[in-house]
Amino acid sequence: MISNITNTFIKAKKAFDISQFTESKNLLNEVIKHDKDFLSAYLMLYEIYDKTNSKKKNIIYKELKRLDPDLSIKHKPVVSIKKRVSKKPELVTLSLIKLMISQGKKTQAKKNLRLIISYSKNKSEQNKAQNILDNL
Repeated sequence: MISNITNTFIKAKKAFDISQFTESKNLLNEVIKHDKDFLSAYLMLYEIYDKTNSKKKNIIYKELKRLDPDLSIKHKPVVSIKKRVSKKPELVTLSLIKLMISQGKKTQAKKNLRLIISYSKNKSEQNKAQNILDNL
């Protein structure tokens, strides 16, 4: 626990002024941990996150708006692009696809043929699937 929130904030301000952002950020987080309504600490923390373009800037902005709804900061949200992880689908066999076609399930068969063409490691299976798809 910190002994004096104001002194810790002053240390954070001095660290910020000499561009020691990591130290300043740590001290400001200590201040906020002990006083959730310390507006100046949030403002300085917002500036640090704005300089580094961190996603945490969005969270601090919400806290600033909670403390002062009339606060006017030109906030440009940081949008993170999520990497899409493609899951390899379960591939069905060509004999099962032929059964689907004979049962009249052509749409489902076409979908599975395209999956075989895209994801199968076996070249001959890919070629057979392409031939069946072309003949549908």
